[in-house]
Amino acid sequence: VANSPPKSDVRWHRTMKVHATTVLLIGNIVAPATSFNYLRVSSRKRALNYPLYGRPSTHESSSIKQVPTEADALALLTEAKLLRAQASELQQQLNEEKEERIRKERERIDSLIDALLFHGTTNNNDESNASSLSSSIQAAQQQPRSQQQLVNTEAKVAELLIQKRLNYDMVNQMFDRICELSNRPQSIDSCSPLLSLLLDAACKVDCLEKEDNPNKRWNHRVERDLRRKLFALGYGI
Repeated sequence: VANSPPKSDVRWHRTMKVHATTVLLIGNIVAPATSFNYLRVSSRKRALNYPLYGRPSTHESSSIKQVPTEADALALLTEAKLLRAQASELQQQLNEEKEERIRKERERIDSLIDALLFHGTTNNNDESNASSLSSSIQAAQQQPRSQQQLVNTEAKVAELLIQKRLNYDMVNQMFDRICELSNRPQSIDSCSPLLSLLLDAACKVDCLEKEDNPNKRWNHRVERDLRRKLFALGYGI
């Protein structure tokens, strides 16, 4: 009893043991949570940095261009040849259709010239008709209009211009076709008798009042504009 420590020292030792036990318990509880948070944060950082330091992402791998092989080049060459062949065939078809339209348009104009300027001719709308028209035009250039037996009169041509309801565009096409088949320069002073006949007949129709002209498609000063065109041809304009 005499060697026992004082009561104050015993209380102090007991208090220290309680504090030590509390610190240990708190350390055992907090430490695992802290280490877990650290691992979670570090793993998140590695996940964010993975595309930079690891293998490329899906977007990056898809952007990498593959080098074409020889088989790919041959396939593209074959396809290009096929497309060129198709384009050439289509262009040839378009050219044939264009030539056919031009041929039909010439036949239509030739038939109009036959019907308006000549009488006693037949319209067959074929190549022989075009050649006969050319011969008739060239023969008509060799003699004055008064001596030509197959050429219609000015009044008759004007009457046909009204009956067939022709307009400036059609007469202009006839004008160009006669110049083409004449095989000679045309001018005001020296023009084909057929051109002179066509212009004189157009002048008679131009002089009609609009109310007196049954051809309502005749809405242009045809003779005036065609004589200007003939004047320009004489000077090579």
